Amino acid sequence: MQAHDRSLPLPYVLRLGEEQVLSRWNMVRQKLTVSREQCKVAVAADGAALLLSTGRGPTMWRSRAASEWPCGPWNALYSGQVRVIEDGDQLSLDCNDPDDAVFTCHVQQQQQQQQQA
Repeated sequence: MQAHDRSLPLPYVLRLGEEQVLSRWNMVRQKLTVSREQCKVAVAADGAALLLSTGRGPTMWRSRAASEWPCGPWNALYSGQVRVIEDGDQLSLDCNDPDDAVFTCHVQQQQQQQQQA
């Protein structure tokens, strides 16, 4: 497996307890300023989507709340910091050019249907 083949095809779908590492290999134009493990996106047991920054430089995030349409300002999340991300929030791998590698979080609530016997 070559370095540029380490990522999975988009979109990334995560379920409870799963996580996805995002890195320079997830970029169309890879940059050495983005770490080999820039951040992790995980789904907690309660269904919350979490963003954990793990890179040398900060991972950027912004809210896409309706009150901030089209998008809010970019915010820095430094290595070791964690943030809950909501439906529509965006994250960027490149703090020097945040609009270059942007991922959008889409939260889907799964309806559990119980069958009656």
